[in-house]
Amino acid sequence: MPNILICSMYEDPFLIQQAFDMGAKGFVSKSAKSGEIIAAIDTLLEGGTYINTKYNLDNLNQRWSLLSRRENEIVSLVKRNLNNRQIAKRLCLSLRTVENHITRIYVKTGAKSREELINF
Repeated sequence: MPNILICSMYEDPFLIQQAFDMGAKGFVSKSAKSGEIIAAIDTLLEGGTYINTKYNLDNLNQRWSLLSRRENEIVSLVKRNLNNRQIAKRLCLSLRTVENHITRIYVKTGAKSREELINF
């Protein structure tokens, strides 16, 4: 498998975890200093994985592992500020199905609003 380093302006731990789940071996922010980018590249070339410790993915894995794949997809779209109708259209689901998923996501995560979910 190739060594894929993600360099993104999005520093959302949820999106970073998704990138790792899809096969990325490293992540650096576009705002990272050149020394960090070089360290990440060197780490990947040596066969390791790289992520700055400020992105605590261990806690993230525990929180989001409770969600189904579809629920994770919906959370990702909520974090991109899509409303329920837009999510339903993008995922070819009914509006009611999206609303049901969001309700279950709130229960599983303990979030009480979209804003809490976005910042979770």
